[in-house]
Amino acid sequence: MYQIPMNELAVEVALSGVDPEEHFVYLSPQSERRDGPETMSDYLNGGRRFFPMIASGVAKMINRDEIVWVRYEKLAPTDPETTVVEKLTILELTDGTRIEGIVPIDRQPEYSRISDVLNDPTEAFMRIDDEGDTYYVNKRFIRLVIPR
Repeated sequence: MYQIPMNELAVEVALSGVDPEEHFVYLSPQSERRDGPETMSDYLNGGRRFFPMIASGVAKMINRDEIVWVRYEKLAPTDPETTVVEKLTILELTDGTRIEGIVPIDRQPEYSRISDVLNDPTEAFMRIDDEGDTYYVNKRFIRLVIPR
C-alpha cells in the first residue's frame, strides 16, 4: 500500500454546540494551492467538505460547516520579504465568544481591508492571531467584526 508522509499538527477544534477538543490533523508535504507544504489555510480553505482528524485515538471525518474554529500554537512571523498588513480586530462569534487579535492580510494593497477578507468567497476560514495562538475561524460563525 502506497502512503504519502504527512505533517502532523496538534490543534484544538471547536465544533458547533460542542466543547473544544484536541485533534491531530495531517497536512500534505505539497500544497495543491501554491508552492511548498500545505498550510492550515490551504487545508481549511481547499475543496474538502470533510476533514480527516484524529481525537483521543479515534479517526473522524469532520464536516467543514460544523467547525467554529481551529486553534494551535501561534505561527511564526511570515517571510519578511512579504508585505503583510496587520489589523487589530475583535471577532464576536454567534455563541457570544469574542476573539481579539491581529488579522494578517497578505493581499494586494487595494484588497487589504478586513471587509475584503470577510467577503472573499474563496475562503471559508479567516486567520486571527492572539498573544499565543493562531485561530482559523469559520466565517459562518462570525456575528460581527470590530476593527480596532
